[in-house]
Amino acid sequence: MSHFGSARKRRGLTLMQLLVLLALLLFLLGFLLAATARFRNASESVTSRNNLHQIMVGLINFANSPVDKLPPGSATWFPKKGLVANNSYGPCLFHILPFLEQDPLYKSTRKNIDGKPVYASWEAAGKSVKVFMAPGDPTWEQGSDRTSYLANELALPETGARLPNSFPDGISNTILIAEGYSQATDTVTFGGQTTTWKTDRRWWDNSTWKPAAGAVMFQVAPPVDAASSMLPQGFTPDSINVGLADGSVRTVDASCSSTTFYAACTPAGNDVLGNDW
Repeated sequence: MSHFGSARKRRGLTLMQLLVLLALLLFLLGFLLAATARFRNASESVTSRNNLHQIMVGLINFANSPVDKLPPGSATWFPKKGLVANNSYGPCLFHILPFLEQDPLYKSTRKNIDGKPVYASWEAAGKSVKVFMAPGDPTWEQGSDRTSYLANELALPETGARLPNSFPDGISNTILIAEGYSQATDTVTFGGQTTTWKTDRRWWDNSTWKPAAGAVMFQVAPPVDAASSMLPQGFTPDSINVGLADGSVRTVDASCSSTTFYAACTPAGNDVLGNDW
């Protein structure tokens, strides 16, 4: 009996050993969760880059079509001016639908206005397009008609831009599309009172931003309520993905200065990109 009792004693763990074991298990669990989060972020970033690549290919193919111009960033009539037969009304992402294997959706927006057959983006309201939504976007919703990608109004004017003539700063140095939360926040202060509201960035509506020189040119992984409707947002804390006028996709580090990022947004500003590009 005494031998059996001593064996039981030897097999027991002291309180200190239990605490050490628990600490080790918690450390391993934390390491596993961190590794899982890193893998998920990396996977979501790859998906976003792939989406951006498809959008850029669509833009380049559109520019190489008989239209011979890039589509406008903001919603307008294009490629002709005004309400004329077979013209289209919508923003950049709407105009490139046929070049993203979304021709049936594009054709479904055909309607007659004043006896003229046109393609109207608002007819696509409520329709979700997978390539326009990024899984890393914290405002993403299944089946939503919002978009996680914003067009740069400076590089994609309403009159259309030609490749490469409209980009004297270089097509590999000019941002056309950037990541952005599909839902952002607008804030207005008037009479000492501040009012905020949510803005849905819908792919068939004005899914754009207009860069303006300032201290902040983009945000990286801000809280949802702090995402400005005036800026694009990266989905990870360390970078933002952008699509350039040469069709390539670039990951811009969070440390990129506002001066350099703004220079990359202007197609003809005679800017020189900094070493942080």
